[in-house]
Amino acid sequence: MQRILTCNIGNTNTQIANWIENRIEKIIQVDTQHLYKGKLNLKKPDAVFTASTVPDKAEEWKRIVRNMWGLEVSFISKRTNFGVEIEYKDNLGQDRISNIAAGYLRADNNFIVIDFGTATTVDVVIDSRYMGGLIFAGIDLGLRALYRYTSLLPRVEPKKVDKILGKGTDECLLLGAYWGEKTRIGGIVDRIRKEFKQDFPVLTTGGMGEEISRELGYRYDRWLTLRGIKYIADKTGIP
Repeated sequence: MQRILTCNIGNTNTQIANWIENRIEKIIQVDTQHLYKGKLNLKKPDAVFTASTVPDKAEEWKRIVRNMWGLEVSFISKRTNFGVEIEYKDNLGQDRISNIAAGYLRADNNFIVIDFGTATTVDVVIDSRYMGGLIFAGIDLGLRALYRYTSLLPRVEPKKVDKILGKGTDECLLLGAYWGEKTRIGGIVDRIRKEFKQDFPVLTTGGMGEEISRELGYRYDRWLTLRGIKYIADKTGIP
């Protein structure tokens, strides 16, 4: 049985999935800043495929994999042919490429994929061609920025609050972050659908995405990026 390891190194968290054929056997999630705390309790894989948005941690991950299993890490690239034609002026993020691959696997030729990470990303595919996207600060990053660049606003952890108006500063910050993100995402999706005259399916992942997606009627998958990496791995083959 083929054993593939897929890894998504994000700015905040890193997800590692151990696949046996097309089934996830185990998922490990760690703080990206503490990527290596002893050996991973995993059997040696046949190959390791990775998407990373943190270059120094990608190098650390390469050393970990080489030392543990004597393998070289295969990183995601827009040059990989997985069914979507991608034209982008500079380096399209490996996580975004993986999300696009997962969208293509799940929704075929036309879709919007949204990742609620440290940065929220929106990417659009029409007729198997990448049309472009948007990047803006995610919920937690926005809250951290308000704490850092103001004198009196406190640091709060993002979570959903089931009302629209707050009666305390912490509550007001949480409400502004949650409803602001939901309204922004809903408005962007509506604008894209209107501009391209298509009722795109919307696939989402990451952070606060589950609650927002449920309320907006989008399809949320916590492990969407890992599934996209695996799909690309299947198309690429073991090096």
